Amino acid sequence: MEDYEKVFAAVETLLSENDGFECYKFKVGTYNEAVLSSFKLPYDDDTFAILVLNTPKMFETSFKTWLQSKKLPGEMVLDVAERILHPIQDFMTEKLSAVPKTLPDYPLEIIHDFDLTPTRRPKILMCTCGHIAGAAYYVRPQQLFTAPEDIDILFPQKPEKPIIGVSLHHKYGGHFAFRAVYIFPTVKVPPTFKEMSPQHNLKTKSSMEEVLQLFNSHWRDGRFRDCGSPIERYSKIQLDYFALPPAERWEVIKEWFDNDT
Repeated sequence: MEDYEKVFAAVETLLSENDGFECYKFKVGTYNEAVLSSFKLPYDDDTFAILVLNTPKMFETSFKTWLQSKKLPGEMVLDVAERILHPIQDFMTEKLSAVPKTLPDYPLEIIHDFDLTPTRRPKILMCTCGHIAGAAYYVRPQQLFTAPEDIDILFPQKPEKPIIGVSLHHKYGGHFAFRAVYIFPTVKVPPTFKEMSPQHNLKTKSSMEEVLQLFNSHWRDGRFRDCGSPIERYSKIQLDYFALPPAERWEVIKEWFDNDT
C-alpha cells in the first residue's frame, strides 16, 4: 500500500461515515489547473490532498454528542451557549484536529471552509475541490449562460450578490457541506493516480437553471437542497438550524439538553 493510501485509510477511520463524514482524494495539480492563479496552492502538482464533507447524519450523531458533552455539571443550556458561540465551527475544528495528532509522521496543512486570506478571500475553493475530487457536481452559471441576456431571463430581479454556482451530491443533493481540505506536502501520488468523476443527477438544462435560481434567490428556504432527488436529507431541526443567523441558532437545539431551561 502506498503512503497516500495509508494516509487516506487513517483519515477515513477518524472521520467515518457512521459519524456523518465522507472523504475524497485529489492531487493539488488537478485543483490548480482548475482555478485562477490567485487561488492556486503553493505545492507540487503531485501532492496528495483529502477533501472532507459532512452528510445529513452528522448533525444528530457526532455533533449532538459532542455538544452535549460540553455541558459542565450544574450548568444550564444558556451557560453552554455563552461559552460556545459557534457550535458547528468549534465542533469541526476539534474533530478535524484529530488527524494531525494521529498522523504525526506526516506534516499537513488543514484548510477549513471558513478560512480566509488577509484580503478576505477564501483560502481554497471548496466547490472546485468537490468537483475535481468526485464528491459533488459543481453547477456553474458559465455552463448555462453564454450571453448577459440569458442571465436576465432567469433572474429578472437580480440577487443582491453576484450569481454563483452550487454543488450537488449524488446521494444528498444539497443536504451536505464541505468542511475542510487536508494537504500532505510530503505525500505524493503516482502518475497513474486519478480522481473520481462527480456523478451528475441533473440531466437537463432547465433542472440546472432551477437549482441556480433557487440557490441564488431563495437560499434560506432550502429548496435548492432537494434538487437532484436526494435519497437522504437534513432533518427538520437541522434545516431550521442552518436557516437562522448564527446568533439565533441555539434556540433550535436547546431541546437537546433534557430538562434545562
